[in-house]
Order: sequence, then C-alpha cells, then structure tokens
Amino acid sequence: MLKDRYKALGKVGALLLVPLLLILIPTAWLERRRSLCLFKNLTGRPCPGCGMTRAISSASHGNFKQAFSYNKLVVIVLPILSYKWLQEMTKTYRRYRALAHGRRRTSD
Repeated sequence: MLKDRYKALGKVGALLLVPLLLILIPTAWLERRRSLCLFKNLTGRPCPGCGMTRAISSASHGNFKQAFSYNKLVVIVLPILSYKWLQEMTKTYRRYRALAHGRRRTSD
C-alpha cells in the first residue's frame, strides 16, 4: 500500500515536470538538434508530424505564430495533449489522495 502511494506520488511529480521542461528548454536549443523523426532521417522528407516538438515548445513560450509556422497541426494537437495531460494528472492525483487517506479505489 505504501509502495503504491509512493508510485502515484512519483507519477504526479513526473507529470508536473513535463510542462516545466517545455517552458525551461528554449526552442532555439531544439532547432540546433538533429531531428528525432525516423521517417525524415531515413528518407530526407518531412512527415506530417515533423516540427511538432518545436511547435509545442514555441506555443509553451507563448509564440503561437512561430508554433504555427513549424507545424500547422499544433492547433489540433496541443489542445488534445493538454487535455490528456490534465486528465492523467487528475486521475493520478486522485489515486494518490485515496491511497494517502487509506481508501481503496476499485477502478483503475
């Protein structure tokens, strides 16, 4: 039970680090790195998702025009990612609270 509580707390901490890292890492740093896209690295051609990491980074710094220039799908992907992040954060935090107060959750 204590192990599950620490596990849930660790997941909450890891989830909190994701937006913090997006804010702390400058987009310029990402621009200087080689692309992580396997498709682009193998073929030399961009895929529909190319530029999404830089686009999300730019949006997290408030530069939405630059984000849109990196990948136009950011207007769809960023809200979905934000929603899924918030959903997972809420679920994990509720699990931690239930474990911290000694209540068991049946659904997980």
